[in-house]
Amino acid sequence: MSSTRARLVPEVVINAGDMSGNLTSKVTIIQNLSLVSYAVTWSGASPVGSVSIQVSNDYAQNADGSVRVAGTWNTLPLSAPTDVSGNTGNGFIDIDANAGFALRLIYTFVSGTGSMTAIVSGKVA
Repeated sequence: MSSTRARLVPEVVINAGDMSGNLTSKVTIIQNLSLVSYAVTWSGASPVGSVSIQVSNDYAQNADGSVRVAGTWNTLPLSAPTDVSGNTGNGFIDIDANAGFALRLIYTFVSGTGSMTAIVSGKVA
């Protein structure tokens, strides 16, 4: 049986990103989705930093996926922020109340080196 409910199948938005500096994920358009989550994994030589989520209502893409309007981005307050520390680890960010148009994940570097992967998924509640 097929469903007509909107959903976003898991998509890699950071693939083995270099944690020796800041990282910004691919943008995810969340129009028609009420629930979105990010799963983050990392490994390396003691990477330290933080993960946050930014939202924009004026970001826009062309049909080919290229950026038409870079947008104004604001950091969402998270009830359980994900801090990165240790040689390996993972985190999960659940966004269940957001009326924004587009989201992206940001890794803010503090120290160390490593590799990060982030996967986004979403659905209608």
